[in-house]
Parts: sequence; structure tokens; C-alpha cells
Amino acid sequence: MRFIPHILAAFMVLAAVSAQAAPNPNPENWLPLGSPLSFGLGDQGCEMGWHQALWRDWRGDWWWGPCVPNR
Repeated sequence: MRFIPHILAAFMVLAAVSAQAAPNPNPENWLPLGSPLSFGLGDQGCEMGWHQALWRDWRGDWWWGPCVPNR
């Protein structure tokens, strides 16, 4: 009999944690996905035997870099 309040308290804590972990259904809080990155655009800016390097900045965005030789 003494363990019933402890079990009920554990269920209450589990329910509260689960409610905080649930995604927000409000569509204003969702970020749209960006357009897919096209890898074919960078190669057209360099001459024969070279390709344009692709690098990622600290925020995770992809950028075209300088022309580097093919290996």
C-alpha cells in the first residue's frame, strides 16, 4: 500500500516529461526546408581539369569555394 503514491508520482513525472518532448503542432513554429543543393552548378565556373570546391560554414550552410585541380 505504501508504494502506490510513489508509482502515481512516477507516472505524473513521466507524463510531464513526455508532454514537454512532444512537438508543437502550431505551424507557425515549423521552419520550411530549403531547396536541395545542386552540385552541377559549381563545375561550370572553372576551366577544363578544374572543379569548384564546396565547403560548409559554421552555421551548416554550403558555399562554392575556389577552383581546385581534379585529381
